[in-house]
Amino acid sequence: MEFQVSARKWRPQKFSELVGQEPIVRTLKNAIQLNRIAHAYLFSGTRGVGKTTLARIFAKTLNCLDLKDGEPCDECTHCVEIRSGTCLDVREIDGASNNGVGEIRELIENIQYSAGSCRYKVYIIDEIHMLSKSAFNALLKTLEEPPPFTQFLFATTELIKIPETILSRCQCFEFKPLSHPQIIRQLELICEKDGIKIDTQGLEAIAKNGFGSMRDAQSLLDQTIAYCGKEIDRSAVEDALGIVGQQDLEQFVDNLENPSALIDQIQETAGQGKDLILFCRDLAEYFRDLAFVKISKHPEKILTGDIASLTRQAEKLDNDELHQFFIILSRTEAEMRRSSMSQMIFEMAVLRLTDVRPYQKIDDLIQTINKMEADTGPAPLPTPTAPSPRPATVVDGVSAEKTVPEKKNTPDSPEKSEPIEKSTRPVTAQGNLDPAEYWPKIKQEICGRKPFFESMLTHCDLLKLGANEIHLQFQDDFTKELIEEEEKLKAITAGVKAVCGFEPVNIKLSTGKKKVPSPAPTTNLQDNAEQDEYNKGKQKTENEIIQDALEIYGGVVKR
Repeated sequence: MEFQVSARKWRPQKFSELVGQEPIVRTLKNAIQLNRIAHAYLFSGTRGVGKTTLARIFAKTLNCLDLKDGEPCDECTHCVEIRSGTCLDVREIDGASNNGVGEIRELIENIQYSAGSCRYKVYIIDEIHMLSKSAFNALLKTLEEPPPFTQFLFATTELIKIPETILSRCQCFEFKPLSHPQIIRQLELICEKDGIKIDTQGLEAIAKNGFGSMRDAQSLLDQTIAYCGKEIDRSAVEDALGIVGQQDLEQFVDNLENPSALIDQIQETAGQGKDLILFCRDLAEYFRDLAFVKISKHPEKILTGDIASLTRQAEKLDNDELHQFFIILSRTEAEMRRSSMSQMIFEMAVLRLTDVRPYQKIDDLIQTINKMEADTGPAPLPTPTAPSPRPATVVDGVSAEKTVPEKKNTPDSPEKSEPIEKSTRPVTAQGNLDPAEYWPKIKQEICGRKPFFESMLTHCDLLKLGANEIHLQFQDDFTKELIEEEEKLKAITAGVKAVCGFEPVNIKLSTGKKKVPSPAPTTNLQDNAEQDEYNKGKQKTENEIIQDALEIYGGVVKR
């Protein structure tokens, strides 16, 4: 007997034999049983999911002489003729080769004649999206009001190319890709009937590379049988189809720390004649499976591979790495399909994978900074040095500098160069402390806890210090906005409590310059010197703030 490929030999002949598409099958069977049959149906979906097969079954059902529960008998004259393609009342047209307006006009002329022996004249147009615009326009009127004995069944893999005017005249059904278990069960049935012995792993490999298409999976099965004979295992399937095995994917993950080993593995795989595009796709799917294992409590419900092995491999990577690996490989596969340098593209993409791993996550950086701050004790304070007196400037014979008496360390002096102690001075709800006296101590306490505060508090003045409120004034909005963060306000509150013994109810922040008494008249030379000194100090402060921000959060300054 002449050999027939599995896709033709085991093509379903009844609704019950069709794999998948249960909602569509149920709708069509109910339409026949309830006598609510539309004049035009459009089936869309990827290749090999049963569009044309279901159209033929539906045509048999419409004309079957012994219909049972909405199923064709597949034994009467009409069923046999339709199955063999010899029925004159059921015509199957290829839209790709009959896409002109002339063919459609001929079809319209023949529609006017009633069916010969069948109940309905059925026109099955496959790949209808290939029709020309003129052909679609010629079909519109007939499709809207066809003769009562005429049925149109359209099939397409590109629904988007069908004009809206055609879609509005049809009942449209979208066919879904078949799942791996559905394909595996059908392949097991075929192998059992044909006397083929194949293990489950081999069937899984074939189903996986069928991409949801039953016809593709059946063609791969025929190819594998021709290579292996009647006894097939997973390794034989890999050799026959040129695909990589599970052990190759595990080896790839193990070598992520060794770029040289990864490149050697790619070249070895290419030398064995295996498809690198499929290797890239399988890697992307493998990393996706590892991500599912990490987040799912029951991964066996959605994955068909070795769950124990996947779990071991998933422990080596985190979710961010898996996500980046998948993105890189999925984009690489698309580039490889468009290029003649697929191996080089794949090799460079694999090197990019090795660069992903050393990156440290932002959350880890923040935790490291917080730990460093917690481990760092109060910074030692520099020994204060007395400022050198500025020489008095004489204008018109009068000294412009006031003489300030020098403070001496006497028993009555309240201040000493000793470690900071809490104030024992009582504070009332209305009373305030002297900001000038306590602000240096508070700054010293805060900077001892948080060293990076020093640059922010350098040009900050304490205008009010009390239990109800403290008032801080900054020279610029940038520093003020930095201090407004909750963690920094807590640090200021802690510093005030450590020095003054109370926590302020409110912290008021403002910008401006502290009012100071007008200095005595000075020479222009002194004014210029003071202005230059102020500008240098301000620029230094801003640079210190920026440098601290760069050290804490990381980054570079773009100019």
